[in-house]
Amino acid sequence: MKLLLSAFAALLLTPITAHAAPPATLADVAWLEGSWEGEGIEGAPALEAYAPAAGGQMVGHFRQLNKDGTVMFYELITIVEEGGSLAYRLKHFNADLTGWEEKGKVVSFPLIERKGDRLDFSGLVYERTGKNTMTASVTVKEGGKTETLTFRFRRKG
Repeated sequence: MKLLLSAFAALLLTPITAHAAPPATLADVAWLEGSWEGEGIEGAPALEAYAPAAGGQMVGHFRQLNKDGTVMFYELITIVEEGGSLAYRLKHFNADLTGWEEKGKVVSFPLIERKGDRLDFSGLVYERTGKNTMTASVTVKEGGKTETLTFRFRRKG
């Protein structure tokens, strides 16, 4: 598990190649509003929630549990309008709220492709798969190996 989290962190800290950003606004991700629960890493419970957009940003948080019910990590998220498109920004935290990224550093995923309700934020892909279902996936590369982590969520409540 530690290796997987190290690989996940390494991916998130890898510089992003520049792409032409497709037009998008926060209205295009309004379907994310609310609380989502599902299966995350190794099938353990995960929760993601987003507040309605305000002040040019949509704020959210993510919680990944271990199979034994303890917290693996948290993320604090903002989706922001940037240059006529969107960027997905986040910071990671351990269960004790110590940060993964250096103070003053944020991981940013610019939107590189949008097809309806499928948004590719530079390898972090969100897709609405039904009225109350979505997937989030991230491709992790380490030591010549590539693995895609897929999180399947359903709207809570």
